[in-house]
Amino acid sequence: METQSSPRQIPSWRTLTRWSLTIFALWLVSWLLWTTGAQLIPFILGLVAAYLLLPLVNKLARHIPRWAAILIIYVVGFSLFIGAIVFVVPPVISQVGDFFSDLPAFFEKTVQPEVQNRLDWYRQEVPSDVQVEIDTQFGNALNGLKTNASEYAASVGSSVLGAVTSVFRTLIFLAGFLIIPFWLFYVLLDEEKGKAAIDRVIPEAIRADFWAIATIFDRVFSSYIRGQLTLGTIIAVMSYVGLWGVDLIFGVDIPYKLLLALIAGFTELIPVIGPILGAIPAVIVGLFVSPTAGLIIAILYIIIQQLENNILVPRIIGGVVEIHAAVLMILLVVSATTAGLIGVILSVPITAVARDVYKYLNGRLRHSDDPRYLPAGALPIKASDIRDMDGDAGDLGARPIEEPG
Repeated sequence: METQSSPRQIPSWRTLTRWSLTIFALWLVSWLLWTTGAQLIPFILGLVAAYLLLPLVNKLARHIPRWAAILIIYVVGFSLFIGAIVFVVPPVISQVGDFFSDLPAFFEKTVQPEVQNRLDWYRQEVPSDVQVEIDTQFGNALNGLKTNASEYAASVGSSVLGAVTSVFRTLIFLAGFLIIPFWLFYVLLDEEKGKAAIDRVIPEAIRADFWAIATIFDRVFSSYIRGQLTLGTIIAVMSYVGLWGVDLIFGVDIPYKLLLALIAGFTELIPVIGPILGAIPAVIVGLFVSPTAGLIIAILYIIIQQLENNILVPRIIGGVVEIHAAVLMILLVVSATTAGLIGVILSVPITAVARDVYKYLNGRLRHSDDPRYLPAGALPIKASDIRDMDGDAGDLGARPIEEPG
């Protein structure tokens, strides 16, 4: 005998009104944040700093009061900042100045003769009627550039109000950075209160799912971002020490050592191709010293890259990403086209998060008798977490949620 299902109850006007107010509040907050735009960049950077510092604060807070742990981190961070200002920034500025001051001599010795050779070939080999056409088109292009530059200068000179508004926004932007240390202190101090406030807002029925997805974000981003920053620092130090070693061992004076090391450390943030991009400037500088110096520097960076791939990356990053290199290369092209440099740097963790969230939601939406079903708050186990006796990935199961952050 079939049982007749009870009809669904229509939400009351109070429920509909409450939902409408919630949707309106979310829209209003989103609109205000979007309108504020770039002025929120200091606070966004502050949130990133809070996220990166939170595990260290939590560890110290187990032994001392939380406010004291935050102050200790502030003192250490401020000391490192002052040390960078005193010992790193002046040499970098000096080396950048030396680089630009050496550019005229570089162009005079290398680029200018090559351009002159190409120009002589063009005058001798290209037919005169073709030269006339090319010269005409080139002249038209130069005249167009001059006209556009003049119009741009005129428009800039006439927008006085826009300039005043821009200065005002810049002052607000800079003031935001002055507020950030105090704002960051309270964010780090009241972490538990913030989590409790979020719990009060989220309905109990989806609370476990919310924290599971938050844990997925934290598991990927915490390991990847902190790992990449650590790798960048290590690679910068190794490059700087290695360039000094080339100088001491082989007697080759490589200029711009600190600048080249910082470039190598920064490009380490770019997946897959970052180490190659970081090595190119150093090899080029070495080639201008001598072909032998260029070869030695190329070998140095290859050794550093091998140490990174075989020793540093497995221990610092681990298997948190688990994305094949071929897929990563496609991701770099897509992210660079759609979101620029920031997209390139964040493409890997965002893709890993999207993959893990999909796995979680796919498991949650299965029937409870399905072996791939995931109960609320149980995260899918990654392939790197379980290995069978042959060393292959075993069947993926589930594990309880871990506290985020």
